[in-house]
Amino acid sequence: MSMQNSDFYQAEQYLKLGLYPQAFETFMSLEVGNFECTFLAPCKMALDGQLNESQLEVLFHELERELKNKNPQAIYNYGVVKSHLGDVHKATELLQLAMDLGVAEARGALSRLLLK
Repeated sequence: MSMQNSDFYQAEQYLKLGLYPQAFETFMSLEVGNFECTFLAPCKMALDGQLNESQLEVLFHELERELKNKNPQAIYNYGVVKSHLGDVHKATELLQLAMDLGVAEARGALSRLLLK
């Protein structure tokens, strides 16, 4: 098991135990600066209401960087979270861009957002 895998396993354990701050920290450390980062796990935590305001800020700060890097999957996940939090304007912009960057699921997410 690589270091990366054992850290991911540890983060999953924290999550199961309801230790959200530890889970968030560990998931984030696996993502930040990683070439293929998607921030999927921290975004899922955001959707499940497991992050506080300052953690969301940290997450959004990193996602804004991925937005500049034109990272399709991270942009899509960012859009889904923004949509969930009711930021329709930002979510629309993000999901539209994800769609343009070839993320198949973005079209469905965008139509669901606009039908709300």
